[in-house]
Amino acid sequence: MARKNVAEPSVSDGKNVAPEPTESGTIQVQPVRRFMDGDIFRTPADDPFHVSRLRAAELKGNGLVTIVGEVPDNKMNRAPETKG
Repeated sequence: MARKNVAEPSVSDGKNVAPEPTESGTIQVQPVRRFMDGDIFRTPADDPFHVSRLRAAELKGNGLVTIVGEVPDNKMNRAPETKG
């Protein structure tokens, strides 16, 4: 039996870095448990904060937050009312 020496792909090459959240893709979440969010300590007594949709799904899946509200892509009225 021959052994294959295959190099493992490097994770530190920057290709697997999460994309920066955009303002249009943010969701407002409320902490329900204490946790560290980067270098910020979040508690249930804190105000709701905005995160990306991906981060919100991750935090909710771990039972750390509840989704309070979604920020719409267009903050203006979606469609003008017309008289017809």
